[in-house]
Amino acid sequence: MPPAGTSRSSVAASSTRPPPERYLRSMNARLLVLPLLAAGVAFAAWQSGGLGRGPAANGPAATWRVGGDVDFTQARNWDELPAESRLRLSWNAPEPMHVYVFGKSATDGTLLLWPAAELKSDLPKPLPAGPSVLPGKRADKELAWSTRSLVLPSTTYVVVAAKEPVPELEALLPKLRRWSTSVLPDGSMQVTKPGVTGEDPVDGVPGSGWPAPLLQQVADLFAAETLVNGPLRALPGRSGVFGSSWSAKEKPGTAKIGEPGKPVLPEAMKALQEGLPAPTPEKR
Repeated sequence: MPPAGTSRSSVAASSTRPPPERYLRSMNARLLVLPLLAAGVAFAAWQSGGLGRGPAANGPAATWRVGGDVDFTQARNWDELPAESRLRLSWNAPEPMHVYVFGKSATDGTLLLWPAAELKSDLPKPLPAGPSVLPGKRADKELAWSTRSLVLPSTTYVVVAAKEPVPELEALLPKLRRWSTSVLPDGSMQVTKPGVTGEDPVDGVPGSGWPAPLLQQVADLFAAETLVNGPLRALPGRSGVFGSSWSAKEKPGTAKIGEPGKPVLPEAMKALQEGLPAPTPEKR
């Protein structure tokens, strides 16, 4: 019989209530599982609508691929990658868009990854609606950028997209060093100087900041982000302009021997170098 002043219902409730320790463990498990479920649902929705076979439903989306054409992983912010890791950008959008891709480090300065007239591939500019993988193919061969070698301390990559050309970036494109397939006869990817003439300066030199406020804005938005793949973010104060960014560091001990910021001499370049006549000694 319950004590005086105690109802049968309160006694029943107290008898079925779990011990405090078990209750806390149950709460902790739910606190852990629910965010994971939410993240899983969001990721599945992004995969089905953002980077599937058809156009993205809710805006532009992008995923950075690190590695081979088939055997690759998704990029992670501030990840350590082996020197000269291959990089490609999986893209999807519900409509044609102008896409701009840049990389910046203290060693290289700002490099133009896309679009560059010297980078010949099967992808048009602007990119069409639906999925694409940048920088595209050349003669049915997948092209890829790379993280290069001895590029320290880190490299930040920025993607900007808009339905219309972005004047601030269009004016910058001719002044940046860029990735090109037009340097060597084999069409391999190399970094080269821009084709500026006269008094036109090369912008984005090593040791300088981002050469456009828009690029700095995007880099700042994603500096502390964990999830850097998926839908691009609408940029505050810039109607119809989207952006995303991520950063990577070179894995210690993986750098190739050579001058900082330059990869090992490719085979095609070695052949050209070996075919050149020996320099004539200067007459004094």
